Amino acid sequence: MNNKVKVIAVNFALIILFATIGSISYAQTEGFNVKTPIQKISDATSDFLKNIIENSNESPNKSIPQDLVCKAECFLVIPEVEIIQSRGDFTGTGLMSCSAPNSDKFTEPLFYQINNLEIFEEGGGGLVVLVMDKQGMKAVLENDVHIDSDNSSVGPIGDSSEKDTKSFTAYAKPKNQDLEGYNLSGSLITYSSRDTFNAYQGTIVPIEILISPQDVPPALRDFGSLLVEWTKSCK
Repeated sequence: MNNKVKVIAVNFALIILFATIGSISYAQTEGFNVKTPIQKISDATSDFLKNIIENSNESPNKSIPQDLVCKAECFLVIPEVEIIQSRGDFTGTGLMSCSAPNSDKFTEPLFYQINNLEIFEEGGGGLVVLVMDKQGMKAVLENDVHIDSDNSSVGPIGDSSEKDTKSFTAYAKPKNQDLEGYNLSGSLITYSSRDTFNAYQGTIVPIEILISPQDVPPALRDFGSLLVEWTKSCK
């Protein structure tokens, strides 16, 4: 009788052990499949930018003019703009990269936010902001930038030959709609130091990326590669 009880006890202990190991293994496997917020933003940004580039190649007359793409100093891409219900305005987080000095490459991507957007499609969508000159690049790398009619312009579609662009030129791509020029006036562009810290596991001062490059985390590399693809025809 005692031996039978011992066998049952041992078998029960083994069942518990294997069940515990299986649960741990399952949890670990599940963990590898769960993306961090940083990865989600990065992947969404790259997917959104890839869509913009594909549309540019297929329908240049309905896209951002290539000459503006070639002149831009920085590219800020916000893949998803969402409403803040408590305030009634819109916000979004994405990646920004600038032309590296004395090179045909781009600086490492940093996380930036657009805030205080008064109007956007409630169905969602994203933004592309081109920083068109050195003044705009210096401003966005050093401080929060308040956007108004003096420093921003609505992006032209297809042809920019007769348009006067300013430091910041913006486009919106609402979900299931065509790309359109967008008025950013009243909004605020801010550096997301927390998201950038989480991605790089260290503090990065935006203006310093022009003189002291950092290693780009694997999760952010697609963004830079897409910018290279987008500008490959630029001289």
